[in-house]
Amino acid sequence: MIKILLLCTASLSLLATLASGQNATNYLLSGKHLSTSQYLIEGNTKLIIQNDCDLVLYNSTKQIWNSGTINEGLGCYLTLQENGKLVILDNKNDVVWDTKPIKPIGKYILIVQRDYKAVIYGPKFWAGPDDVAVATALNGPMGVSGAKENMMMKIRKIIEVMSDE
Repeated sequence: MIKILLLCTASLSLLATLASGQNATNYLLSGKHLSTSQYLIEGNTKLIIQNDCDLVLYNSTKQIWNSGTINEGLGCYLTLQENGKLVILDNKNDVVWDTKPIKPIGKYILIVQRDYKAVIYGPKFWAGPDDVAVATALNGPMGVSGAKENMMMKIRKIIEVMSDE
């Protein structure tokens, strides 16, 4: 059975970011974190952990969503755990806000997409040679017909190497 996996921004944008060495990316890998004022960005979509401890998703300058954690901590940072749980911690490592864990334990990636969404993808999405993926072109998504006909396998290896750092 063929599965459809929408990974808007996962391929060319990830490769371009790795090649350029830029600090601002559109993804966060499990086990990594974003410190205060750091952000993920793709096009006009921006996810930032602000100085006031609020996690906010923006469309240009318009706020689309926030975690509702304004002034609930100091020195807050965002982390993606190995169970797929997104967590805001303060400078004492106390949980300020979190999502439900996705499970199972594995390698997850939070991707900020051009459609003004932040989506977590995990191990179950990477399995199987018959998966169908949507890769990102410079001007938006383009469809591909299977893992053997796209860069998905190469991207998976890059993500695995990066998450082992």
